[in-house]
Amino acid sequence: MTMISMLRCRSQPLALLSRVGFGAKAGPRMLSAKSLGGLGVGADAGRGQSASEKPQPVVEIPYKDLAEMTPEVVQLLRKAFVGPKAYGAVAITNIPGYAQLRRKAFRAGIDLALLDSDGRQRAAAVNNTYPGWSGTPGSETHPLQSSMLFNVKEVIPNGKVDPFFGKNIFPSEEYKNTWVSFSTHMHNIAMEVVRGCDRVLEEDVADWASHGRSLGRLADEGPALAGRFICYDSGFTREDRLMDDRDKAEDVVEQLSEIAPVKSAGHAADGLASMRTHSTPVKSAGHAGDGLASMRTHSTPVKSAGHAGDGLASMRTHSTPVKSAGHAGDGLASMRTHSTPVKSAGHAGDGLASMRTHSTPVKSAGHAGDGLASMRTHSTPVKSAGHAGDGLASMRTHSTPVKSAGHAGDGLASMRTHSTPVKSAGHSADGRAMSPLSNQYRNTLGSGASRQTQVAQISTSSLITDQEDYLGLVADESLEAEPEAGDYWLPWHIDSNFVTVLHKEMYARESNASLVPEPEGSGLLMMNKVGDVVKFECSDEDAMVLQMGAFGQIYSGGQLTACRHAVLSPRPPGTARFNFCNFWYVPWETVCDTPRGYERQAINTGWNAMMDDSYLNITMRQSFWAFRKFMTSPEARVQFADSVQFKELSEMLPLFQSKAGGSQPQIQVDLITDVRCPFSLISQSNLEAAVANLSMNAQVELRFHPLFLNPNVAKEGESLDDYLWREYGYTKEFAHSEDYPLRKAAVQAGINLNPHRRVVNTFDAFCLVEAAQAMQLQQRLVQVLSRRYFEEAEDISDEQVLVAAAVECGMCGKEALEKIKSLEVRARVQGRYDQLSARLGEVPHFLLRERISGNGLEVGGMRSVQEWEDLLQRVLEKSRFVGMSIPGMHGKEVFLPEANPHAPVSLAYNAQHGWSPTTWPYQDDDFSRMDETPDGNMYAEARLVEHLDESSLERLTGAYRSIMKAAPDGFSVLDLCGSWNSHFPEELIGHASRVVVHGLNVKELEANLQATEQHVQDLNECSQLPWNADSFDLITLALSVQYLTDPRKVFSEMHRVLKPGGMAVVAYSHRCFLEKSVRVWADATDDGEGHAHLICRYFQHGPQGGWEKLSTVDVSPQHGDPLWLVLAVKPR
Repeated sequence: MTMISMLRCRSQPLALLSRVGFGAKAGPRMLSAKSLGGLGVGADAGRGQSASEKPQPVVEIPYKDLAEMTPEVVQLLRKAFVGPKAYGAVAITNIPGYAQLRRKAFRAGIDLALLDSDGRQRAAAVNNTYPGWSGTPGSETHPLQSSMLFNVKEVIPNGKVDPFFGKNIFPSEEYKNTWVSFSTHMHNIAMEVVRGCDRVLEEDVADWASHGRSLGRLADEGPALAGRFICYDSGFTREDRLMDDRDKAEDVVEQLSEIAPVKSAGHAADGLASMRTHSTPVKSAGHAGDGLASMRTHSTPVKSAGHAGDGLASMRTHSTPVKSAGHAGDGLASMRTHSTPVKSAGHAGDGLASMRTHSTPVKSAGHAGDGLASMRTHSTPVKSAGHAGDGLASMRTHSTPVKSAGHAGDGLASMRTHSTPVKSAGHSADGRAMSPLSNQYRNTLGSGASRQTQVAQISTSSLITDQEDYLGLVADESLEAEPEAGDYWLPWHIDSNFVTVLHKEMYARESNASLVPEPEGSGLLMMNKVGDVVKFECSDEDAMVLQMGAFGQIYSGGQLTACRHAVLSPRPPGTARFNFCNFWYVPWETVCDTPRGYERQAINTGWNAMMDDSYLNITMRQSFWAFRKFMTSPEARVQFADSVQFKELSEMLPLFQSKAGGSQPQIQVDLITDVRCPFSLISQSNLEAAVANLSMNAQVELRFHPLFLNPNVAKEGESLDDYLWREYGYTKEFAHSEDYPLRKAAVQAGINLNPHRRVVNTFDAFCLVEAAQAMQLQQRLVQVLSRRYFEEAEDISDEQVLVAAAVECGMCGKEALEKIKSLEVRARVQGRYDQLSARLGEVPHFLLRERISGNGLEVGGMRSVQEWEDLLQRVLEKSRFVGMSIPGMHGKEVFLPEANPHAPVSLAYNAQHGWSPTTWPYQDDDFSRMDETPDGNMYAEARLVEHLDESSLERLTGAYRSIMKAAPDGFSVLDLCGSWNSHFPEELIGHASRVVVHGLNVKELEANLQATEQHVQDLNECSQLPWNADSFDLITLALSVQYLTDPRKVFSEMHRVLKPGGMAVVAYSHRCFLEKSVRVWADATDDGEGHAHLICRYFQHGPQGGWEKLSTVDVSPQHGDPLWLVLAVKPR
């Protein structure tokens, strides 16, 4: 292989490997103190530098010198944070009284973690990114492990609660006082370091202070300093191949220099002299016509004029949403954000520099035999099955996607390529395609009679043994396996926040909490830009260490270096690691931008970049929200992680509303296959048997999607005997024998494969399958087609056979024929095939999801009945992470099955631990609007449109259904700010005695078929409602709360007209008419958690103390517009 072709085989640019991928999987590596030199630590500097260039240690500054802030101290800070050799960290030593405070606080934290279960319960956090204790020592698979979190900014003098971060909670007053004393001292010293960094920037960055930039001001005004005391248990490890990536990057450079003496010309005619590879995008001068001379990579989108076609010329990023028109075709000029906020954390474009760590798998949790509740997990989350090396039976599809899969003259633009039929079914362990015979046998076989003779000489038992990969008869990754161990407690990364303050670790025995020395081979590592690595050692064990974060680096224009760091884990039996890490956040709405002219140098590049330009121009709130959203999700735990392919397929194949009732979870199984694939038939039959064994027939629905093995099979088809001989060398006698492995597997599944069937084109058959879905007959039709094809050897490409199968299933024959020939149906099948063939190369492939949560998994190949039972149980386990109970009307509990209890919005209210501001926290200007004209002008014309997508509106109806089930007979409901559709469930709203719908357009209200009364009123002109006190059991306010200019008065009126024990439900999303939204809302339209706090304030002060039992709930579908609820009850 040439060097150029080798580079083309790389799946990702080298610069990206440090963030989202870590090379090929390798076995576990133990890193001891003796082997640290291989990382560039100590005299043996590794490949990054020569042995004579010993890396400099982390800069130390005695506290006395820091307090004086002499020019020498400023120079030391410059050495610590500026330049390619800087580690982005400084240690402050010899702080008076600090050692005693630190050790006392650590002792209290260790005792809480290992000895005080009652204290942990008293201080329980709502989740791990909110204040309080989270986790169970010894059994955590979460990246944050077990920890106690509090906001230092709340407890220092003149501190205050930050609702977005959450209210502090402590196990005892003594514990609180211990940590407040320590952290207050720490905060004050850290402020001095930050102000010293300002001194550096004033000297190094032109107009730093005159342009109003100040690290000290941001630190002082920042609302949160997240103090997290973390307990990493002895068995917890993480894998990281970053140093391997360094070696690979240097290998490429060395090899290129050897084979390419001419150091020139990158890509043809680009005028650059740099050496480029095909895997490293050309950094060209912007995009064509953008008028920018900045150097951009082709793989990094230009952050330019909004989104395509939005008609805006302003420079926007995908993370700074364009506030413009709603969904296409909704008939509205409704304002929604073009971007759905960050979907995950630690992936390109999410705005998090912190957590390259999300990409490094948790290898194990708990240590065998240490007496702790060990929860071992599979070392690598299940990503898929039916891919190279997974040992599963599957069939390869055409390797080059075909433009059309129909027949000539079918009305579709057909462009077919040369037919390359399936070469194999399944893979060998090394990922190479193999025939149903294992390679060791295939390679010994001759041709003709001698080949058949050798096959016959193979014993049945050995043949079956070697068929296990092919037939899927062996255990796979879904079964329990002893996990590998990683090398790190914390892998290489850069923190996303402003700055981080931390300390030397302490270690304790998990059995009795007694302190032990630092285990050999453990400790904090730091790395500079050039790749030098040092283990952090300090003259003062009790020093305070301040690391620069990604926000600080970018805000300084790259003058200050963010700290690359990691923590080694030697897996010491029974020994836990403890540290107190403090993550400093600037004011939430501060944009992470650079001084003018410093954009290019603000972001790291290269194999150890650990960040990219997606962190530019997003707010601190967006960055923290992305981190919180990921960390509060079950997916943060390795055993619940979804593969990228699962997410992509889930977006492509929507979940449909279940037709079955009941309270049990409903599972949708999407089967991606060709109806002539025998492996699919066997696996599907085993799945159906598993469903029956688990008594889940009413809970599971199969849907079928086309992925043709060869879409270009001729109309007349081909003899299966000829096909097997040509492709695999099987004689007719062997393929028809009782010993044929595929036949034996089919018999075990209750299927009698007919060897006389032909290889046929199945496009028309799938058109019929597609049409059958509307009649809920898909699964039945596939069963009939399978019987006719596999057992009766009928030609399922023949129209008469297809019509007969349709009639057998209860379809009309004439309509079935029309559907087969329908251009609309054929285009749908073709389009879905095009989508799927671009992502998958093998059949069968299964996507299993619980309908409400959308959680599930994807697997491929042929599965046994037992395997399917296990997989279905795993899907049910994932579904248990949805649903929550809230207080309902008149003292009844309401269970919301659609709710995500782990979402930040669902946690927002409970994270306040009963706190609320005693006075109204807003000013009149907060409720001003861009368009102050009367609202009646805007609503003069009726608009019978929807404001959210269908899946989100179904969730709104589902929430109303759950609430109304608890309502008394003959209940009364008021729908405020309503329109032509209130989205109430039809089967329940009929039990209401009164349904009053209020709005601004009489024609819209008259079109509302659920209303018994209509009322037109502009609440911004007159907030007093016309109904008597105690009139309604339920008040709903959907998708309009953002327009209220005097919400306290409106909510006070809602309280007045509601019956005691009645309930109010406010539903909102990220869409709005921006010009009509009040400023406090419009400043961050996609801030679901922030708006939950805002609406809570409306309840808490409208009237003050008038409402109780508040709840905040996220009922968003996995794919669609977000939908959030705030609910409250009027006291009885």
